[in-house]
Amino acid sequence: MNIHDRIVFPRNSLDITKDNFEKSFFTSVRKAINPTECPVKEKHIRRIVIGTYLAKSGEIFWSYSRRLQLDGHPIVCWKFCHVLHKVLRDGHPKSIPDSYRYRKWLLELCKMWGLLKQGYGKLIQSYLSLLVNKMDFHIRNPRFPGNLIISDNDLDRIGENDFPIML
Repeated sequence: MNIHDRIVFPRNSLDITKDNFEKSFFTSVRKAINPTECPVKEKHIRRIVIGTYLAKSGEIFWSYSRRLQLDGHPIVCWKFCHVLHKVLRDGHPKSIPDSYRYRKWLLELCKMWGLLKQGYGKLIQSYLSLLVNKMDFHIRNPRFPGNLIISDNDLDRIGENDFPIML
């Protein structure tokens, strides 16, 4: 046994704060994406969105979401789509490229839910398709923010001031 194996390093307040943040974040994700047929509470979505800013990434959302049984329960998958939509729209700007890594998996889920002819199947397929299209758009057009709110000046700059003159 090595001497380093027996030493317990004291945890500093930064480690404790990080652990508390992650526990709180994962609790919010668990409470937001559950099998109960009721709307997702805005306070949970708000905590998740703020969490992406604190983590400066969308990976924290995905680290928990990948463990959900999205192919087995329609309510859970629908709520996941709703929360993912909010993360893509209002979350940290890195949430979009971080989520794009899971595009193939989302398309597989889309295809699977599309096979169901009743219930939530077609709705989930449409929602997942919309989310994938949204990610594709933002990857192709990175200057557009997730919420698509952009000032006229920024829009002119994105279009390189190339607008037709109306006579």
